[in-house]
Amino acid sequence: MLAYRDVVIFHSPAPTSERAQSLLLVYIRRIVGEVTYEVCEHCASGVITQVQVASPLQDSGLGTRAVSHLRACYPDITWRSCLTQRMTRDLAHRMRLPNDRAGLSCPHLTGGASEGRGRPRRSGRRARSAR
Repeated sequence: MLAYRDVVIFHSPAPTSERAQSLLLVYIRRIVGEVTYEVCEHCASGVITQVQVASPLQDSGLGTRAVSHLRACYPDITWRSCLTQRMTRDLAHRMRLPNDRAGLSCPHLTGGASEGRGRPRRSGRRARSAR
């Protein structure tokens, strides 16, 4: 799919909590996906709290690409997930991300941003960074 190649990844603060960060997946000035995560540099751990990809691109591998991008940006961080929806749980399983609900979470991370909560971004909204 051509869109997969042309999607650009931008880092942004997440609207769900003060500590959360987002990777925005942008295609032709439109946000087509978002990965929300938190990182604790003190514990060298991170948790992926939300993954959203626009429905026409859900099976294109963008979620895998975004998680791989996170791992490349934070090579010394041990990643976990608290993803609960079926499609995102499958992504976490494919990427071998342990589930954060197993009690392995960092005490410094609030875990306040969980999948499906907060203020999700709409896919059709223009990205400020891509203008």
